[in-house]
This record gives sequence, C-alpha cells and structure tokens, in this order.
Amino acid sequence: MADFLPTRQDLGRALDWLGARAGEAWRTAESLIGRRHLRLGITGLSGAGKTVFTTSLVHALRHAGARPHAMPLFAAAAGSAPLSATVTALGDLPRFPYEANLAGLLESAPRWPPPTERLCGVRIILAQGNDASRTLTVDIVDYPGEWLLDLELLRLDYPAWSAASLARLAGGEGVAAAESEAWRAAASTLDDADALVAGHRDLLLRLRGHGLRHLQPGRVLAPGDRPPTPDEIPVPLPASRANDAIFAAMAARYDAYRTRHVEPFFREHFARLDRQIVLVDMIGALARGPEVLADTEAALESVLASFRYHRIAWLDWFRSRIDRVLVAATKVDHVTTSQYLNLRSLLGQRFETSAWREAIAADRLRFDVLSALRATTDGWLRRDGVQQAAIRGMLKDPQGGLRSLVPSDIPAVPPARDAWPAGGFVFFDFAPPDLDAFAQAPLPNVNLDKALDYLIGDRLT
Repeated sequence: MADFLPTRQDLGRALDWLGARAGEAWRTAESLIGRRHLRLGITGLSGAGKTVFTTSLVHALRHAGARPHAMPLFAAAAGSAPLSATVTALGDLPRFPYEANLAGLLESAPRWPPPTERLCGVRIILAQGNDASRTLTVDIVDYPGEWLLDLELLRLDYPAWSAASLARLAGGEGVAAAESEAWRAAASTLDDADALVAGHRDLLLRLRGHGLRHLQPGRVLAPGDRPPTPDEIPVPLPASRANDAIFAAMAARYDAYRTRHVEPFFREHFARLDRQIVLVDMIGALARGPEVLADTEAALESVLASFRYHRIAWLDWFRSRIDRVLVAATKVDHVTTSQYLNLRSLLGQRFETSAWREAIAADRLRFDVLSALRATTDGWLRRDGVQQAAIRGMLKDPQGGLRSLVPSDIPAVPPARDAWPAGGFVFFDFAPPDLDAFAQAPLPNVNLDKALDYLIGDRLT
C-alpha cells in the first residue's frame, strides 16, 4: 500500500490543478456578476500628471456620448446606443475635485489643477440607451503613487528593506549621492530615533526635489488623511547595527507601519480594484539625467511587481483581482508625433523579459503613451535652412508666450552614461491651451480614447 501513497509533489500538482479549476470558475462567476460594475485605480509616480488625467477622463466620460467623433475608439466600444453619464460621490471616499479642476482649466487664463495627494474617488454611471441592463458603473479611485510604492514593503522583511534602501542611496551619483552621504553616515552610528527619522524625511524630500521617485516609506512624502506619527515611521539601518537596540526598535516600527498603513490600503482599496492605470513622466526623467531615469525605471519595476500573479492559482484569491494594467508615459504632447514610438519603447523595454512576457502577451499588461490634455499642436520650424518637426504651445513661464519649439528626440532605449547628450535632453513645460470650446466636449488629448477602450471598453459590449 505504501507504494500508492501520494508524494508531496503529487499533492502539490493536485492542489495546483484544483486551484486552477476553482480559480477559473470563480473568475467566470465574478465576471458575470460584476460585469456591470468596474473599479478603476488611477495612480502615478510623482509629477506624472495624475490629477489632470483623472479630470480629463471624467470629463471625457461625461461628454463622449454627445461627441463620439472626439473619442472614436471609445465610441466604437460603446456601440450605437446613445451613451449618457452621471457623476456622483463614491461611497465614503473624499470626492475627487473634478468640478473645481475643470473650472480652473476653463478660465480665460487657464491653470493646471493642484495635485491631489490623498485617496479620493468619484463614481460615473454610464447608461447605454434606455436599457437598464446596459448600465455600467465605473468607480474611479485616485491615490498617490507613493502608496503603491509602499506595497513593496509587504514583500520584504525589515533587514531586506533596509539593505535595498541603503543600496539605492549609496548607488546614486552627483547631487543625490552628496545629499544622502551625510545621512548614511549618521545611520551607522546615531542612536537617537527622532533625529534619524527627521533626517531621513528631510533627505527623502530633497531627493524627490532632484527628481528621484523610488523613495520609501511613501507616506512620509504623501501622508494622506492618516499620516503616520513620527514614532511610527521606520528608517533603514545597516546590517552592522543588527544587534543594536535601535535596530530592533526600527524593525518594530517597520512592522507597525506595514500593519497600520500599508496593509489597510492593500486590503480596503488596492485589492478591490479591477483595472489599474499607472502614469509615468518618462520625458521629465530623461530631462533630469541618467540617474533619475534609472531610478524611475526601478520604481516602475517595483510598482508592477505588486500586480504579478502567484504561480499557485488558488492563492490568487488572497491577492488583488486586477486583470488589466495600463502603464502610460504621460505628457507625450511635449515631443513631436514622430517620437511617440520611441517613447513607448523607452517605457516598456525593461519589461521585455520572460518574467513579464506572459502578462503582456495575454494583454493583462500594456504600455502606451498619452496626453490627457494636449497643450501643443504639431508644426514645422525652419532652422539653418532645414525644416524640422516642431511643437507649438504657450510656455508655462508667463514671459515665454506662444512659441514653436523643437524638443530633443527620444531614444528607444536608455543611452549609456558616456553616450548621454552633452547638454542633456531638452524639453519644455507648457501652460494649458484655451479650452473655452471644450466645456461640453472631451478635452483635446492624445490616446485617451485608446486608454478608455482598454480599461473599460469590453464592459460596454
């Protein structure tokens, strides 16, 4: 009889098989039950234009039915039935300030909306014709990208997180390296927890000012409605201090920070999302130099690791149910149309590996470029007797005025450090255009309808 006892490998294969079948049944039932209700997460690494994107998206959904030619891909997904939209509050979440943001954009001297740095949301009910069964409720949850970066803490214990954080601080160059050197020296010897926390917070703020994004703990930079108290904030310490009392105290703070701040966000919000868009300012990272570009890519890789599926199907029940993730390089209107493909390549080239290939092939993960509010138009500029592709827009600097400019070309892959342009990559910041004609129409954009088609178009059919 002993020959017929199942081995551990047999039991593992059986559990995998049962888990896969149960997982398929669960997801099928869930899709049938919840097909008319979709929860969409919107976040972005700092400076990516998340607030502008959410404002433009809500406005587009409100008016896409009346102006289908303005959103052709989304209109095709919606079909021939007239589409109408109602905007309401989303449960007990603070309401996303769509109306105030739009009002500022529609002023005679339009202004960009202030960034939203806390969790907020809005519900949009889309009705197709008069058929009550063809109503789609879209819950939009807007949250800081720093909170998404913090999900990495759930995968790391305190010694591993400390080692990774200190390695990033030590691996920088130029100004960022100089900024972190003094604090790293203090972390090796200082026993005053309050001084360590205060110094680390100031360091993170300065590094963000230099354009770095892979910074933790995230709630130090985007505290939200429940900011951690100083005695809840951990800082990384070197392994050489593992036997110190301060190391044990910081490890306890780290566990408490995860329990009180990171885990509730995951459980109450992230794990309830169906779809997600992550916005990244790759153009701004290029302009800041090779260190910032490398840091941005590393931050994005950390973020996307939170969306990876477990290898054992039945464990999927205990994690996020997000089935589509769109990663978008924003502000594509800051370069000429001829650079769009290179920008998309620059964004996605890091993920063209076996670890991500399955998700990309199954269209669970997609990379693209967009501008939620197009501030420029394409044009031409003659320079030294040669006609060059250019963009034309109102510079953000009040003294800049309306200008035609030739921004740098985008590389398809990150250049080697010794091949970086001598003067760096040069791009320009623009003010919003005159939007008086768009109060009742989707704002001018690049690829917003394509993004909407991917994120919610299948639920309208």
